[in-house]
Amino acid sequence: MKKLLGLLLTFPLISFVHAQTSPDSLVKNSNADDPSSFITRLEVFNELQYHDEDFYLNQTVIRTIVKIGNKFTTRLDVPLVHNSLSTPAGYQQFGLGDISFRLLGYQLAKAKKSVITASFEVSLNTAESPLLGLGKNVIIPVITYSKLIPKEKMIFALFLQQANSFSGDEARRTVSFTKVQPILLKFWSPKVWSIIAPSIFIDYVKGGTSMNLETRTVFSPVPRMNLWGQAGVGVFGDFGARYEWSVQVGCRYFLLRAMNWKK
Repeated sequence: MKKLLGLLLTFPLISFVHAQTSPDSLVKNSNADDPSSFITRLEVFNELQYHDEDFYLNQTVIRTIVKIGNKFTTRLDVPLVHNSLSTPAGYQQFGLGDISFRLLGYQLAKAKKSVITASFEVSLNTAESPLLGLGKNVIIPVITYSKLIPKEKMIFALFLQQANSFSGDEARRTVSFTKVQPILLKFWSPKVWSIIAPSIFIDYVKGGTSMNLETRTVFSPVPRMNLWGQAGVGVFGDFGARYEWSVQVGCRYFLLRAMNWKK
C-alpha cells in the first residue's frame, strides 16, 4: 500500500513537467468551476458534514489536477477524515480516507458555446479504519456537459456519474449508485461568482432517491488564486451521502498560468 500511495502521489508531479498551458474552457479566463475547464492547479478544502444519525464527518482533501496536452486531464484526491462515531470495536476515528484518482479526463466534443467531457475515475480502499472509508474499490465513469449563456453571464452544466464497487472488504455493503448534478454558475464580476448545485443520488442497493442542495461563492483575490465558501443542506432521502447540513471552505492555486482577469 505504501508503494501504491507513493506512485499515486508521484504521478501528478511527473505529469506536471509535461503539461501544456493552453486554455480549454468555455470562458476566456478559464474558470476552474466550469467542468469543461482543464487547468493545472492545486486545491485544498475542508468540509464538515452533519448527518441525521447524530454524527459528523470532517474531511480535508488535497487535490491535484494536471492538464496534459489540449484535451486530457488527470486528478488525484487525498482525503484526511475524522468520523465522530465511537464504536465498541475501537476503530480509528481519524486518518487517511479513500484515495481517488482520475485515470483520464477527455474532451469529447467542443462547440463555440458548449463542451462535452468524459472521464474514468477510481476510488481505492485505502482508508486506515472502517469508519473512514467505504471498504470498497469503486469505478466511476463520468460525463459532463457545459454551456455558456453569454447574455446572462452564466454557465449551465450537467454532471452524470455512475459508481460501482468491484472489490474490497466482502463484509462491507456493495456500492452502486448514479449521481446527477445540474450546476448553474453565475458571474457577478470577473473576480466573484456563485454556484448552485443540487446533487441527486439514485441508490441501486437499498433503493430510493436522495438529494443534497449546495451553494458556493468564489472570490479571486489575485489572478492565480481562488477562495471559496460553500454551504449545503440535505433535502430528502436516506442515502449515505445525504447529510443534514454541510459547510466547506477551500483554496485553489493555478500552477502553470495566471488567469489574466480584465479590469
